[in-house]
Amino acid sequence: MRRVLSCLPVALLFLATVVPSNGQSAAPTTDAAEAAGGADDGADAGKVEYFDLRGNFSLDCSSLGSAEPLVWRKNGTVLELSERGHLVLLPAAGGPRSLLTLGERAVEADFGNYSCSAGAAQLAWQLRVRPHAKLPADTSVVEGQKLKLVCKLVGRPYPAVVWTFSNSSETVENGTEVTAAMGPRAALRASEQGVEAGELVLEPAERGDAGWFRCAAAGGQGTAAVTRLRVKDMYAALWPFLGICAEVFVLCAIILVYEKRRTKTELEDSDTDNHDQKKS
Repeated sequence: MRRVLSCLPVALLFLATVVPSNGQSAAPTTDAAEAAGGADDGADAGKVEYFDLRGNFSLDCSSLGSAEPLVWRKNGTVLELSERGHLVLLPAAGGPRSLLTLGERAVEADFGNYSCSAGAAQLAWQLRVRPHAKLPADTSVVEGQKLKLVCKLVGRPYPAVVWTFSNSSETVENGTEVTAAMGPRAALRASEQGVEAGELVLEPAERGDAGWFRCAAAGGQGTAAVTRLRVKDMYAALWPFLGICAEVFVLCAIILVYEKRRTKTELEDSDTDNHDQKKS
């Protein structure tokens, strides 16, 4: 009994320590969840819009009115804008700072999430560079070897790439998805540029792979790129070598025949001279 009574203060002290601790740890978790939920609810990414490099774009915030001053942000950071510079503000129907446009040609760094707000009201846009794909015009590979094609993109953020294959230049736009056309020999992986599926590896290459390969940004935005693949015979490098060997063999045979005939003629002339000397 005494042992039980002596343990009670220790147990009460343990409970008093644990209960507040649990309550304090639960409170920040709830606050963090509410904060995250509030951020998600308030973060309106807006409509996705594309612009061309070296082109222009304008964001009109006049619909918010001019009752309160407009605040422009890019990726959550307030923009300090003036009437000069790369990004400039122009007057519009909504007030003197309601139209955001470019004072220069657009560059890749202009992509991002833009917003304008007046009090609690807000408009938002997701500006993306219209992607431009690049491939070499012609590609060649030896039959049986590995083929690697890299689709380079201009325009950020980089979207995923879709590869198609066609046997005819007339059906390039409606080609077959490359993994469906080539089967397990075709593999897609991210390129060094960071483009998802930007690298196509085909191993081993077959004669039937000759045709047109097309890469384009997923979603149909931007311009695609096409390369024509030529598959060389695996013995193609051997034929010139065999031709050279045949030429050398024929040349040696000609020289050998010529030397034999010349030696025979010299011997006959020598015998004739000896016979004439004996008669004299």
